[in-house]
Amino acid sequence: MKRKLLAICMATALSLISLTGCGGSNENVPDTTRQETETSDTKETVKEEVPSAGKIHLTVPKVGYNQEQINTANAKEGGPTYEDKYYMTVTENMAKNLPDYEMEYVDWGWGETLDQKQRALFASGSAPDIVAGETFIPSYAAEGLLEPLPQEIVDLVNPSFLVYDDDDNPVAVAYKTSIFMIFYNKALLEQCGYSEDDIPETWDEWKAMSDDITAQGKGEFWGGGIPTFPNAGGALRATPFFRTNGTDFAVDGKINLDDEKLQEVLSFIREMNYNFPAGLGNGSDEFPMWDAFHEGTLAFVVQGSFEGSDAENAGMDWGVAPIPMNDAGIDGNCTVGSVYLAVPKAAANKEASFNVIKETLSLENEKVWLEGSYCPAIKEIIEDSSYYENDKVLMMEMQVIKDGTYSGLATFPKNDSSIWEIINQNVLARTTMTEDPVDVICSEAMAQIVPLQ
Repeated sequence: MKRKLLAICMATALSLISLTGCGGSNENVPDTTRQETETSDTKETVKEEVPSAGKIHLTVPKVGYNQEQINTANAKEGGPTYEDKYYMTVTENMAKNLPDYEMEYVDWGWGETLDQKQRALFASGSAPDIVAGETFIPSYAAEGLLEPLPQEIVDLVNPSFLVYDDDDNPVAVAYKTSIFMIFYNKALLEQCGYSEDDIPETWDEWKAMSDDITAQGKGEFWGGGIPTFPNAGGALRATPFFRTNGTDFAVDGKINLDDEKLQEVLSFIREMNYNFPAGLGNGSDEFPMWDAFHEGTLAFVVQGSFEGSDAENAGMDWGVAPIPMNDAGIDGNCTVGSVYLAVPKAAANKEASFNVIKETLSLENEKVWLEGSYCPAIKEIIEDSSYYENDKVLMMEMQVIKDGTYSGLATFPKNDSSIWEIINQNVLARTTMTEDPVDVICSEAMAQIVPLQ
């Protein structure tokens, strides 16, 4: 960056201490000296903040690891996970390829905690340089908070990894994602008289097989169904079934609970829930379900491609198949596990931030996700099966992603998080935790949601 631009940029950020606008805090910011600089073009006197290392300071969540996080990852039993390896690789390559940037990798949590932190910074007028997240990033896009991505970033990735604003501009990109599939326990299926030739392709076939396995289990093992955890985990896993029935929770940003096709899916979800032990499919903690699958007491789970790595680590004999379809036969799915990165319109260092995002999408960094059976974003990997030809999950997933375009949860332009809380608690969880009529559940939730739109 030219000296003049750097000087002006630094001066703009003096009141924020660091260039990220992290609430005006001076934590973890290196000592600096200030000097008066007169520019030859404007004859204006500006204050130039000169970091001791002469670097642009950027604070970003969920991109790389600081030294403490690297030490923690290396100290784990069994060594770093594939997620650790990605963030460690990014950290190393960022230092090597972008030496003029001083990166501060902060841990602001995930989900609602991260959203609240970032929104607090927006509200304070000190937007971060880069924001990260999954389900709430489309809300930022709909609110017009995000800067359009440079075309060179858009061209790097498959369209399913992009989030668009209301003007159809791509404004956020995920460096990895997954779509949903059904994973099955081969040993349990064989015990119940089934082979891989019997894996269900339709809702009716799946319900019949799961019902039968549950009956044979007599309270010791179950067939499995569709989770309705009262959080984004449940909404994400239910969404593919709505979409394959030609519907969704929102149409053009408006709640859609009065749709008969949506209520039909809720009824199917309720029927499938009887193939879980009581409370397993709708508890606030997801992990007991995955533990049950890994321990051999659950025949089927709905999960993203990363389950392949988890099941392998658990020592299971497992298989994977596409999500069963209903009679409509519509190709519907939902992305999960996406970590979207975006640059706010109010960010102080847009060019530098986009360079950071582009670096996260480099071939060397993206290849690490293949270890965890995640789908990397870049076309170079997706379109070349030699990168993943020995991974049965990725072979299936990559073909689906090449053939279609998928997105995460539906988005509501106003009060998105409040509306989703009502859906999660009062629609999805209530469907499986009560015997209340589905149409009543939906109409009562509609009465709560409509005023929020």
